[in-house]
Amino acid sequence: MRNCARQAVRFRLLYTTLLLFSTCCEALKMAYIDKLALILVTNRKQLVARSRNKSVFFTPGGKREDGESDSQALLRECKEELIIDLTPETIRPYGVFQAQAFGKPEGTMVRMTCYTSDYSGELQPSAEVEELRWIDSTCPHNDLSVTGIMILEDLKEKGLVD
Repeated sequence: MRNCARQAVRFRLLYTTLLLFSTCCEALKMAYIDKLALILVTNRKQLVARSRNKSVFFTPGGKREDGESDSQALLRECKEELIIDLTPETIRPYGVFQAQAFGKPEGTMVRMTCYTSDYSGELQPSAEVEELRWIDSTCPHNDLSVTGIMILEDLKEKGLVD
């Protein structure tokens, strides 16, 4: 009898733990933003963009629409934000950066999957972008999102920006 009672208690504990874990996982999924970004470096400076009514600069890019591949979404987002055409065959993975999402509730994480690419056209801010800026590692961190800081520090560590 004692073994059955102990096993029942263990089963209830295991079941409760799994239920809590499942609930936590669902909450994490809801507080997670998946984005793509273009890392563009010229003359040892990185391009960043500030959207209208925002106080910090972000790495250009955005979210996938239903059914889009990373490349398709990046091509569309760069056309929308920067008025440029990426050269599809030159799109290369750069890295993935994850941090607290700017301006979102605590615990809302953003994951930026970053790429590099050649492009054609003249960089210019679209209607949704207030300002484009070329930055180096001396850019004040309070001008950037947390992922922006992480990306800039990574570029500096790799010797790609001053």
